[in-house]
Amino acid sequence: MTFMKKILIPSICILIPFILTSCLGTKNIQQSPSPKIATFENGLDKNDNYVLANEWMVEAFNDATSVIQFTDKESGTVKGKYLLKAGSVSTSPYVSSTDPLHAIITIRARDNKIRIEIDPPSSGFYSQSSMGNEYGYTIQMFDKTTSNLVEDFQSRMKGKSTSEW
Repeated sequence: MTFMKKILIPSICILIPFILTSCLGTKNIQQSPSPKIATFENGLDKNDNYVLANEWMVEAFNDATSVIQFTDKESGTVKGKYLLKAGSVSTSPYVSSTDPLHAIITIRARDNKIRIEIDPPSSGFYSQSSMGNEYGYTIQMFDKTTSNLVEDFQSRMKGKSTSEW
């Protein structure tokens, strides 16, 4: 019986930490992707393109932390900070809290064409699995979000300004 206690108790003491740490996830840090740049041609002049770009940003920036930071009508430039993913506060010892991720969107309006540039955040791309759940923000998620933004922007640039009534 004492032999059993001598083997069983240390075995349990060794196995319990392994079982508990198996719930921990591994964090896979990813490098930032390259900026997404798209140029579209349309039949509108620089002023109309600038107005449409401003209207699109106001509609697309639907979070309090997404803000238009710079506009210059003469150069046809609109620049803003867009919320890609909200931050999260974690109370779990297995998943860390995250900061919000913002992309910088720059729109340049010219006669008959317009360009959108979406610069990714310099850090914050990672994937983490913990207890069967996937956490983080990956390059694939960034590509999907920016593709949707570019599609929405392109369809808006083909339309007319909503200010004419």
